[in-house]
Amino acid sequence: MLVWSHCSKRLVRPLPTNEVACAFLRRTRVPQCETRRHNSDTADVAESGKKKDEKSFYVTTPIFYVNAAPHLGHLYSMVLADTFKRWQQFMGRDAYLLTGTDEHGMKVQQAANKIEKPVKQFCDETSELFKNLATVAHISNDRFIRTTDEDHREAVHKLWNTLVERGYIYKGKHEGWYSVSDETFYPESQLSRVFDQSSGVTKVYSSETGKEVEWTSEENYFFALSRMREPLLEFYHSRLESKFVHPYGQFKTVVDSVENGLSDLSISRPSSRFTWGIPVPGDESQTIYVWLDALTNYLTAAGYGASTAAEFEETIWPPDVHVVGKDITRFHCIYWPAFLLAAGLPLPKHVLVHSHWLMNGMKMSKSGGNIVDPLAVMSIAGVDSVRYYLLRHNILEGDGDFDTEKVLERRQADLVFKYSNLVSRTCSKSFSIELALSHHLKGYPVPSTRQEKFLAFQTEMINEANSLVDRVARHMNNFNPTGSLSEIWDVLKKANQYVDYATPWNTDAGNISPTIFVMAEMCRIISIVLQPFVPTYASKALDKLSVLPACRSIEYAKFEADMTYGKDANLPNRGHVVERLN
Repeated sequence: MLVWSHCSKRLVRPLPTNEVACAFLRRTRVPQCETRRHNSDTADVAESGKKKDEKSFYVTTPIFYVNAAPHLGHLYSMVLADTFKRWQQFMGRDAYLLTGTDEHGMKVQQAANKIEKPVKQFCDETSELFKNLATVAHISNDRFIRTTDEDHREAVHKLWNTLVERGYIYKGKHEGWYSVSDETFYPESQLSRVFDQSSGVTKVYSSETGKEVEWTSEENYFFALSRMREPLLEFYHSRLESKFVHPYGQFKTVVDSVENGLSDLSISRPSSRFTWGIPVPGDESQTIYVWLDALTNYLTAAGYGASTAAEFEETIWPPDVHVVGKDITRFHCIYWPAFLLAAGLPLPKHVLVHSHWLMNGMKMSKSGGNIVDPLAVMSIAGVDSVRYYLLRHNILEGDGDFDTEKVLERRQADLVFKYSNLVSRTCSKSFSIELALSHHLKGYPVPSTRQEKFLAFQTEMINEANSLVDRVARHMNNFNPTGSLSEIWDVLKKANQYVDYATPWNTDAGNISPTIFVMAEMCRIISIVLQPFVPTYASKALDKLSVLPACRSIEYAKFEADMTYGKDANLPNRGHVVERLN
């Protein structure tokens, strides 16, 4: 049997029982964790981490429409984006997260009129609900943008004028099928007709979103989207390998749609019909179409409206990833790149498209009475428990079913019994992590009981813990937190098996320090890597282990990377990382 030696950096045969002195981990140690910053051990983490002169990682959620209160889908977009931001920060890169509200459009105007409330007041109150959701969910957004912000108005006017100057905007008469709900016109190829027996009328719907459309004829400004077919296809082709759209199935749908041809896009509405929006510069008779207005928010946050071209090149632009729901894929993957190409601006690197959360197999809707209130669920299960449940379920390829009872089951099974219980057993008052680390530095002997099998499993587990960051990084580079959590839980499972196998509570006190050392290191490494995913629980675990704040970054996610923790970790009554719910 072979075990890992840090001295020789190779696998070696274990020493005889009476000579074993933790050969599986021996190497020179640094007493203060602060001196280990920028450890070269982490240099091989693929395609992540901050490079010299690299811009900040820029991640966005959609800006959420204020015609109704927040629902679970809004929280999911926020949690995904927040996890990506926290991961990049964990890897040592500056990161910027944008979320906010989309407050212009006919739907908003109608919703405010329905309850006889001034539109701005309605927007202020509803926007505050989304801002509160981000706060309660511990979303680390750097800005909460509103399309009623003054700097956003300036950015929209600047983009509009640029598109006019470059010859992509013209005025003309528009007739077509318009969806108030989607704030867009649809061509015949994207419509379906259903005969309503109760009214005897055939109703027309968008095949893509299922929203009803109405025939509209009016004079509008148009964006020459038809001219962008070839530039868009060329752009998509250049981003096939780097995956502009995740998952690939969504990307293929986007490409197929553009290959089939594009019609010019109406980008304004007469002010006589639609007043709640940003006026077209130089023409107060027209209001800018909501999607050109809304999508520009990503530019606004990067300082587009207030910066020169040279200054803008030094900002956080372009976005590294837009997180969007599948119902707004067309706007972010066709219209938005087309606007940016026409304006001569750099394009986003990725768009991550997620599917919908269902309840009992049905899409959540107010009319169906099956909307999940994210604040209510978090108040019952805890913020990080809900966060964990959402991230553990991959709904990128298809819709997922949400069940509050399953959230609670996951909390108990994964977070309480597997994670929190491991930390609690390690921090038992019967042991001393501080003493175990001290003994390890002195070469305290490994228990002789079942030595060969014990050391083999221990060595495998330690190797997996030491490579955990690399494996998680590969998933995160593909925007797959579900795969990342699976990797972490595989290691956590082995750590629990190790404790059950070692049974330190049945071992003489003089022989348990090596086992406690390994248990503590597993808890420490797992908790460090968990920080971007369940930040509150991970922080509580690291606090419980008495890990210094300066020793919680990527450099320390290795065995023996920090030998300064453990003081007071085994004091009684310090509480659990995740409390059991009654």
